[in-house]
Amino acid sequence: MNSFQLPNGAYHIPLELPWSTPGNVNVYLLEEDDGYVMIDCGVDGSDYLKLLEMHLSELNITFGDIKLLIGTHMHIDHIGLSGKLREFDIPFALYENSIDYLAEYNDWSIRFKDLIRMAESEYAPLSFIEDLNSINTPIYAGRVKKPDILLSEGKIKSLKRSLEVIFTPGHDYSEISLFDKETKIIFSGDHILPRITPFIPVQNENSNLLKEFLDSLDKVNNISHDLIAPGHGNIISNPYKRIEQMKLHHQRRSERILSFLKIQNLTGWEITNMLFPRDLDSLNLRLAFQETLAHLHLLRSKKEVLKNNQNGVSKWTLNN
Repeated sequence: MNSFQLPNGAYHIPLELPWSTPGNVNVYLLEEDDGYVMIDCGVDGSDYLKLLEMHLSELNITFGDIKLLIGTHMHIDHIGLSGKLREFDIPFALYENSIDYLAEYNDWSIRFKDLIRMAESEYAPLSFIEDLNSINTPIYAGRVKKPDILLSEGKIKSLKRSLEVIFTPGHDYSEISLFDKETKIIFSGDHILPRITPFIPVQNENSNLLKEFLDSLDKVNNISHDLIAPGHGNIISNPYKRIEQMKLHHQRRSERILSFLKIQNLTGWEITNMLFPRDLDSLNLRLAFQETLAHLHLLRSKKEVLKNNQNGVSKWTLNN
């Protein structure tokens, strides 16, 4: 992926990732009076630190010029390198609720504990549950300690540049987007992507991150902006159209689930296999299962479906 041009003191670096899809994460730089704000930073590893340093040198920028590093959300391809960058005395900022999720970022056995329980209740096969139990924290995650700065919604007061935090949970519990008033660009992290809809997880039996995601789309839609600079892929030049496409995608998926339940009551695992009938590798099967549960939790919150115990088996039913 080549770098794309941004206006008014904003720069883009397509930083390589250690896997094929997506092959890059977008790192952004915004000029301040005495240096730069960096948005996201890629995965951990000495090789990736050197890659970032090389990209910066092409812009005649050093680590000493970075006055603030902002992570859009707590995924390894966006903040994994933050620990190494903090060794250069670069302050690191995340949204204020991030401290609640540091333990599960650093230890994936904590992250998947509730998902394993949900998989069991949805009658997922033993092979799937064993796969969840076998997951280790990736080496590319690094280790994240409490951020130097905890951000809240609104303008970042320590900056001269008018950069506003928009809390946009959904893809991640602590996800933010950043609105740069000088360029009228929203830096969306993984909240809004150009070609795919971001993965929506489930936190626990009571979480409803898909509802939060859709509410976050409405929040961004109500801001007057010209472009969206996403965490992966190219600039989104028709942002309002893209937002409507993403909302329609989730509406249609929910409608498909309701159509399945009109015929018979089903477990979450059965619905997953109906929504995603092709063979999936272990990673994509895990994502598909969580996406399915995210939709079921949304529909339950709207009182369109219920989860009932039928002869010792938990099944989803229409709420007639």
